[in-house]
Amino acid sequence: MNINKTDLINALAEKKSYKKYAIKNAIDDIFAEIAERLVDGDKVSIRGFGTFEPKTFKGHPSVHPGTKEKITVDNFKNVVFRPGDELIRAVREKP
Repeated sequence: MNINKTDLINALAEKKSYKKYAIKNAIDDIFAEIAERLVDGDKVSIRGFGTFEPKTFKGHPSVHPGTKEKITVDNFKNVVFRPGDELIRAVREKP
């Protein structure tokens, strides 16, 4: 089962007595702050949940899958997520 932001908002609204707009604003603010920190090159750690970290990957030779042409992939940045111990345990304990 996949869950999107709307599903998350609805689930939280059902479990707690918060207004949906308040939950949406809080989630938007949290995601925006995490994104801003990552863009600035900072690591974001949420204890028990995990760590988001921007990482630069080195360029490498590759092959274009459609044309089979040899190409070079330039250096690029991406976000790496490492789950925290509590999250790992929670996922492993659920059958």
